[in-house]
Amino acid sequence: MNPAVSIHRVRVALAVLSLALFVQTASWLLYDIAARGLPGAWSAWTTGDAPGLAATTSLDLGLAALQLAAGLAALHRTRGAGGLLLAACAATLGFRLPAVWYVLLDSPSDPWFGTLEGPSVKAVGGTAVLAAVLALVLAALLFLARRMEYEAAAAEAASAGGTRPVKVTATASGLLLAVLNVFYIGRNAVTAFQVGPGTLGDLLVGKGTGRAVLGVSAPYQWACLTVLCGAGMLFAARHRPVASGFSVGLALFMMPSAFTELWAYAVGAVAQTPLDTSQDLLEFVGSAAVVALVAGDLRRDRRPGVRFADGAVPSVPSAGDPVGVAPGHDNGSRDG
Repeated sequence: MNPAVSIHRVRVALAVLSLALFVQTASWLLYDIAARGLPGAWSAWTTGDAPGLAATTSLDLGLAALQLAAGLAALHRTRGAGGLLLAACAATLGFRLPAVWYVLLDSPSDPWFGTLEGPSVKAVGGTAVLAAVLALVLAALLFLARRMEYEAAAAEAASAGGTRPVKVTATASGLLLAVLNVFYIGRNAVTAFQVGPGTLGDLLVGKGTGRAVLGVSAPYQWACLTVLCGAGMLFAARHRPVASGFSVGLALFMMPSAFTELWAYAVGAVAQTPLDTSQDLLEFVGSAAVVALVAGDLRRDRRPGVRFADGAVPSVPSAGDPVGVAPGHDNGSRDG
């Protein structure tokens, strides 16, 4: 098989899978807008305390942004597509599997969301099952393509005449994720101290906390973000090619939720502790700074006289490779 054909097919498959995940998320966001009106949906996303049962939360705004960005980046062969796809895959699994759990536990005799009325738990959860399956397929494709990361990095170094400096971007994103991880681990530790490990366990599985079918409890959100930020820290510390794309993906995921919480606090809709506000500001401002850093990096790459290999497709693919997308290639080669 012509390697170029294989490369094109894998890239399109990855893009289609990510865009399909976006459709699942966007469909339920639009459902809430249609059912509640835009002001009602915005109130549900900002305060989390709107009447009845919603389908989505503000986290789904960020997840939709991440899934859409990953799909478009894969289609347009943008450098950083691999890291975005990896972040979209991990975040989708982390924040869709709880809805599958809710569907399995929900029954007429013991409704998971009590007397709250809204969208069918099984309808929303059924699409969450599909999203989880698609994310697993996406993960399998990324796993198959992992070898291309190293060949792409080597090809870029050869075409550029040397290694590409990534220390500033990697260090900045790694530092942000490290500070956020301190917040997330600390929040769960304080929660465990306040309510006890048993109640924390109930919160982690979502028992009695849900007001949206696709929603998760704060401790579960912090636990998931601890894992995701930990992975991002590892990529950044090792200057892996996935580092900046993965960090940008996490930034896109976190910013909308942080913005809605800051908005609710600013208009007096919810009360926040100084710790809550500090965390939200760090998520929003820090994430915006990382996105700006990487965007500036991309602009510098496009200047005349600066040549780097394509971020999604290596310059000199190996004819023996079954796939041709570098799922983690977004930051060039490792630092020398």
